[in-house]
Amino acid sequence: MKWQIVFYKDADGSQPVKDFILSQPHSAIGEILHVFDLLYKFELSLGWPYVEKIEGKIWVLRIKHGSDYYRIFYFTFTGRKFILLHAIKKKSDKLPRREIEVAIRRMITHEAC
Repeated sequence: MKWQIVFYKDADGSQPVKDFILSQPHSAIGEILHVFDLLYKFELSLGWPYVEKIEGKIWVLRIKHGSDYYRIFYFTFTGRKFILLHAIKKKSDKLPRREIEVAIRRMITHEAC
């Protein structure tokens, strides 16, 4: 059974990562989808420079498009699923702690469902 890439859903049914991606320029969306395709194909063996472990169960997809850097936080879940939790356009060298905490909160919420 292949792994699935799944967008996290809020209590109201919104999908913040999907909404973030769709708000980006078309060329950036293409690059993001390319990295999703790599994750789908290589599953857990996809590594640097596309994937980085952040904290606990939280990992991040690293996407570069031109001079822009995107990060999509995710974790693996029962049933061979990559749950995409949070997405940002990175503006500094270090990931802001508040962004990591958003991903952690969403992971906890998803696990509780």
